[in-house]
Amino acid sequence: MTVLLRLLEGEKTYGERRLFRQAHLRLSRGERAVLLGLNGVGKSTLFRGLAGLEPLDAGKIERASGVRVFYLPQDFRPLGGRVRELAYQATPLWAAEQALEAAPPERAAEAWERVQELAFWKGRIGRVLGDFGIGRQLWDQDALDLSGGEGVRLGLALAFLSGAEVLLLDEPTTHLDLQMRLRLEGLLEGYPGAVGMISHDRALIARVATTVYYLEAGLLQRVAGGYETYLQEKERIQRTVEKARHEAEKERLRLLQAVPNRRRPGTDRRVREKAQLAVRAQRIQAPDPLPPERRWSLEIRAEGTPRLVAEGKELSKSYSLRPTSKAEGPVEVKAVLHGVSFRIFRGDRIALLGPNGAGKTTLLRLLLSRERPDGGECALMPGVRTAYLDQHHHGLEPHIPLFAQFTAHYGEARAAMLLGRMGFRPPRWFDPPSAFSGGERARAGLALLAGIQAGLLVLDEPTNHLELELLEALERALVDYPGTLLFVSHDRALVQKVATRFWGIEGGRLVEYPGYPEAEAAMLGRGAVRLDPLGELPQELLTPPQERDLEEERLVLFERLDDPRLTERERARVRAELVALEEELFQKYAREFYLPPRYTHRVVCQGVEVYADVELDFYRFWSREGSLSGERVGGAVRLWGQASEATLAGALQILFELEDVGLVVYKGRVFAFSAYDKRFVRTLPKPKRRRRHRGAWAKAVRTG
Repeated sequence: MTVLLRLLEGEKTYGERRLFRQAHLRLSRGERAVLLGLNGVGKSTLFRGLAGLEPLDAGKIERASGVRVFYLPQDFRPLGGRVRELAYQATPLWAAEQALEAAPPERAAEAWERVQELAFWKGRIGRVLGDFGIGRQLWDQDALDLSGGEGVRLGLALAFLSGAEVLLLDEPTTHLDLQMRLRLEGLLEGYPGAVGMISHDRALIARVATTVYYLEAGLLQRVAGGYETYLQEKERIQRTVEKARHEAEKERLRLLQAVPNRRRPGTDRRVREKAQLAVRAQRIQAPDPLPPERRWSLEIRAEGTPRLVAEGKELSKSYSLRPTSKAEGPVEVKAVLHGVSFRIFRGDRIALLGPNGAGKTTLLRLLLSRERPDGGECALMPGVRTAYLDQHHHGLEPHIPLFAQFTAHYGEARAAMLLGRMGFRPPRWFDPPSAFSGGERARAGLALLAGIQAGLLVLDEPTNHLELELLEALERALVDYPGTLLFVSHDRALVQKVATRFWGIEGGRLVEYPGYPEAEAAMLGRGAVRLDPLGELPQELLTPPQERDLEEERLVLFERLDDPRLTERERARVRAELVALEEELFQKYAREFYLPPRYTHRVVCQGVEVYADVELDFYRFWSREGSLSGERVGGAVRLWGQASEATLAGALQILFELEDVGLVVYKGRVFAFSAYDKRFVRTLPKPKRRRRHRGAWAKAVRTG
């Protein structure tokens, strides 16, 4: 097999950080290699070096004669020019025409023959643009006016129009919907040259890749075979490296401890033999240890909800598309959704599928009342708490420092714990999310998600820019999430593993598919079965409420959960019903047999019982009128939460009188002991001493 591109002993360092060293990589004709690794380890730098766009510190790059390399960066944005002109200039035909114009007369015939040979590229331009969803209406548009998704699709079209022998694609599936991803897979499988990819799309890797490279801690490893082979070989490589290190250290120790042959005469000879053994020991090279595999931990908590979580009836939504100039005509109205009706039940895990621009995000925003429908009605049931991670900022404010946002939600101690669990260290805490990369924003969004407790979780493309290990952690967390889930994702592996219901938007209408195969068939324009997403109301909502035995229902749910015949959809609903039932049971017992929880201090202030739980430097105060949390730093305590003045007074009394605190800060107010004493301690007036005249006193004594 002809090797088209080769890297030998490659090395790259930024400051004191070494991205990779002694890296070997080769791409042969017909090979499709994928480069894996955590975000920030140097994958994109390695590809830019292979493309000749960034110099390496050491190493050698070899190309076969006449080999062309096309590099598509992550989140490609065209610099400008008409779309069709850019596509034409990417083809070998345009390069041949330029060569013909510059050719001397004696070479003109040869250059003309070359142009004739490549004339077929004229007919291929429109077909390739159409393959990536760039219709004729966009051909005469300036590329700078394309959306992010359209720009990425144009970059992929330019890559396949280039006819390059080697394609280097950095995250090519970002912003691509399911239909485009399936089409890209087919084109990659049939590409005659060599393809190198950086991707976190597990379904694409499993179908397309023939070789896997893995970059970690500066070491580039190669596994011949697809993604499944890589997963099997990863553990074996770890064992092999450890064994090689052990054997090398063992041999080195043996040589250093070896004793020269004493039967041979001469001290100089024995000294020389000892030195030779030491030199041999120094020449033994042991492989560097592989870094330990990082396993992300993510847990998403839920709270109970009613049986019917949300309902929408005959929703419609349109947007006005304003022209770029007054000469282009009147305002155009585009109908995005019409006649949309649905019901979401407790425990549903719904995947919302469809091409980009179909209205998926619009439907999510209508459900959460972030936009108003033009017609119809949509409602969340009372008592349903929601959490929403949007597509671009992942639930974060883009211009507020990250730690400040988390502290406002959870307090400083828990904020530090959540951020540290997702790999954020203090230097990055004080940067706004707008300064983060896409992968860092996604991780910060997951950290925010880990602290939220909601009954309905709404996620809009949460997998964008996530590395494989973190993507798998998110997948595990969503599978174990006992609440109700509605999410948009183009990651087929995640959708198939997590979802129990499958919705799609076709022509502005919402439909439901019986399973993922029907959903994928519909995306590809094949025949598929459609269902009504409105569904039927459960029997318990149609019949009047009766006296229920909650303990008996709880035991029945536990028995059902152990039934091996349950489908994933049924099991998810049983878990959600169990969470809701246990919360209802807790509330019932709290009403009937209320006992105050464990506490460290108890005071009565203004007729209100205030309790305090103290653990290390953290405080929790509560009463029937609210709760407060606090953290002690030195002699001061910072409080947060919502509570009445009586609860605040009790908290201050505990802190100042029982915990020896000198200063308390709450909602911008600063309380010292003197201020506390004047405001909250009711001092009794001193009794007035009755003054009697001395003469009257003496008279009273005499008469007594």
